[in-house]
Amino acid sequence: MALSNYTELQASIADFLNRSDLSSVIPDFITMCEAEFNRTLRVRDMVKRSRAPITSQYVKLPSDFMGMKNIDLLTDPMIPLTYKNLSEIDAVRSRDSTGKPLYYSIVQDNIEFAPVPDDEYTIEVVYYSKIPTLSANSTNWLLTAHPDAYLYGSLMHSAPYLQADERIGVWVGKYQQVIQQIIEQDEKIRFSGSTPSISFTPFG
Repeated sequence: MALSNYTELQASIADFLNRSDLSSVIPDFITMCEAEFNRTLRVRDMVKRSRAPITSQYVKLPSDFMGMKNIDLLTDPMIPLTYKNLSEIDAVRSRDSTGKPLYYSIVQDNIEFAPVPDDEYTIEVVYYSKIPTLSANSTNWLLTAHPDAYLYGSLMHSAPYLQADERIGVWVGKYQQVIQQIIEQDEKIRFSGSTPSISFTPFG
C-alpha cells in the first residue's frame, strides 16, 4: 500500500490494525505521533530562516517556532545577538534602556530584546520549525522521506485506545529504531561538508 499522503497513511494504519471501525480516531493517533516528532526530532529539514523588522522590546516568534538556533541583527557588520535569561536581560535594560539590541530572551511566544531598539532594525532568525501537520497539508517532508516513522509512530499511539494489542512492543521498537536512524542520518549529512538547504519564510 502506498504511503505518500494523509489519506493513504490512515488507510495503512487501519490495515495494520486490521480494523475498519477506527476512522474517527486514527487522525488522533497521527496527531499524537506528530506531537512526539516535535518533541524528539531536531534535524536539518526542520530548520528555517526568517526575517522581521523590530522597533520595540518584543516581536512575535514565527508561528511554527520550536527552538532557536541563532539570531542576528542585520547591521553592517552583522551582530549575532546573545541569549540572556529574563533576570539578566532585565539587568542589561536597567543599565542601557534603549540602543542597538545586543541580547535577546524568549518570553512566551515573543522574542524580547535588550537594549530596547532606538530605531528600526532587522533581525534574521534561524530556528527549528514544527513539522507541518498532515491534517492541514496532506503530505510533508517527513512522510515523503520516512513514511515508516509516521506508520509505526501512529500504531504505537493506538495502544492506549486499543488497550490489549500484543504488537505494541514491536511497534515501539520499530518506531524507536526509525527515529534513531533519522537522527544518525542527519548527523552524517551535517558533518559531511554538504551545504544545508534552509527555507526562508517571513515571520507570521
